[in-house]
Amino acid sequence: MSSNQYPIHALKGLKKSFDNAAQAKTEVYMALPIFNMQTTTEWDEIYTSTEGLTGMKELSESETPSVSQEQEGYKVVISPKRYGNAIVITEEDQRRKLDSTVKIDEFLMRQQDDLIKDGINFFIEDCHKFVNEAFDSTSALLSPDGVEICGDHTWKSGETFTNKTTDTFGEAAIDTANEVAGSFTTADGKLRPLNWQYAVLKKGSANAREAKRLFALDAIRPTTYNDINIYEGELNVVETPYILPANKNNWLLMDTTVEESPFYVGINEMLSLRAPIRAENESVRSNVTGFWKSGVINMPYNVYGGEVAA
Repeated sequence: MSSNQYPIHALKGLKKSFDNAAQAKTEVYMALPIFNMQTTTEWDEIYTSTEGLTGMKELSESETPSVSQEQEGYKVVISPKRYGNAIVITEEDQRRKLDSTVKIDEFLMRQQDDLIKDGINFFIEDCHKFVNEAFDSTSALLSPDGVEICGDHTWKSGETFTNKTTDTFGEAAIDTANEVAGSFTTADGKLRPLNWQYAVLKKGSANAREAKRLFALDAIRPTTYNDINIYEGELNVVETPYILPANKNNWLLMDTTVEESPFYVGINEMLSLRAPIRAENESVRSNVTGFWKSGVINMPYNVYGGEVAA
C-alpha cells in the first residue's frame, strides 16, 4: 500500500471504534434522571402539553361511566440540528510527520480520542442548557407557553402557576419549595402534590456542600455518571460541573414521579466518523457529524428553581 493511501485506510479502520466509543459515552448520560434522553428515528417531533383529564365522577347504580377527555395544552414541534467537527491530515503531515504506519496510527488515535472527548463534552454542555438557561434563555429553549423554564407560567386554559424563587438554597428555601409542592394544582384545579426527588446543583459549590450536609450526609459513595455525581438521601443531590460558574448559586428541584422530565433530548444520530475524502490539495479529511434535538415538551410544573446572583 502506498504511503499516501495509508491514511485513508487507517481512517476507515477507526470508524467502528470511534462510533462505538461515542455511543458508549452517550449512553452513560442517557441514564441521568434529570433528562428525558432517547434515540429516535423521527425528524420533526410534535408534542402537545397536557393540562388535565376530565370524566371521573361518582356514578349512580346503573349509570354508564363517561368517557374521559384529555385537556390539551400547547403544541411543541422539535427538529434536530446538525453538529460536527473533522480530522484533517495535510499532505505535508503525510510526508513529513507521518513517515511510518506506526506514527500514522498513533497520530490518528490521538485525533480520535480528542474528537470523542470534545464531541461528548459539547453534547452534554448542550443538554445542560436546560439548567443554565432555566431562568434566562439565550437559545429559545422555552417552555410550551413561551416562558423560561422557571418563571410565571400560564396554562393554555388561562390558569397560572409560578415555579421560580430568589431564595438562597438552604433549609428555609426547601421548606418553602415543599409547601409549594404540597399544594400544587393542575390547570383544571385538581390537587396534584409534588415530591421533590432531585436537587440539581453546581459541582463543588456552596449549594452542593449544603445539600449534601442536609440530605446526603450518609451517602459515602455517590452514583457516578462520568463527572456527574448523584448522592442518594432524603433528596437526591445531582452535582454537575456543567452548570456555568455564573450560575453556581442557582438551583433546581425536580419531581419525575408525577411526570417524566420535560427536558427532552432526541438523538437522531450520535456523532459518527464519516468516510475519509482526499481533497484537491491532497489533504485527507474525515468529518464527524451528528444530529440531535432538544426542547421542553411539557409545562415544567414538576420543576422548581431558585435564581440567586453569583
